[in-house]
Amino acid sequence: AKSLDNTYITSPSRQFTSPSKKCVVINTVGVDRPGIVADVTRVVTAKGGNVGESHSQLLGGHFSLMMLVEIASPDIDVLHKQLQTDLEGMSTSCFDAVDPKKVEVCPRIGFAGQFKLSGADNPGIVHKLTSVLARNSLTIGNMKTSHEEAPFGGTELFTMEGRAVAYEPLTSTFDWMKIKEELQELGESLNCDVEFEDVTGSSIQN
Repeated sequence: AKSLDNTYITSPSRQFTSPSKKCVVINTVGVDRPGIVADVTRVVTAKGGNVGESHSQLLGGHFSLMMLVEIASPDIDVLHKQLQTDLEGMSTSCFDAVDPKKVEVCPRIGFAGQFKLSGADNPGIVHKLTSVLARNSLTIGNMKTSHEEAPFGGTELFTMEGRAVAYEPLTSTFDWMKIKEELQELGESLNCDVEFEDVTGSSIQN
């Protein structure tokens, strides 16, 4: 399915893994063109691979795809070489992944916050905001950034928005309102507007 921000997500509905097979992550990126996903899955299928979760994104004229694949262990190296030779113009890597059946892929979320920053661009602005989230034990669930021309004056505006989550158990000192205040103080120092709201009851894709 395709979301409004050009993100493609498939749910982890397939079952992994048989004893003779392993999970690998395929990551490919390059200039966007029709048929990239079809080309990748053609190679995977030809080598006996089975696609599980996948995530792709259009970014400034480039296309990025990350895909979890189950494949027989002896075929991993052959798959990687085939992807590198068959996907012209794409940079592709293939590495071992943890078996999803042996780990808790989606830990229970104790808190989810929706954040949005908008204002004049500043050097290090993404690092500064995400550092505040990290200091407060929040991890990025999803995020996107963009530039656009301001309605008046021709100034370029920077927008950054997404969701940050904290997994259970939350620490006794966790206070999302204090995090909101810290983010708003950061916004004031950068001459930007920063919003942060509790959306824990909403469905979140990690």
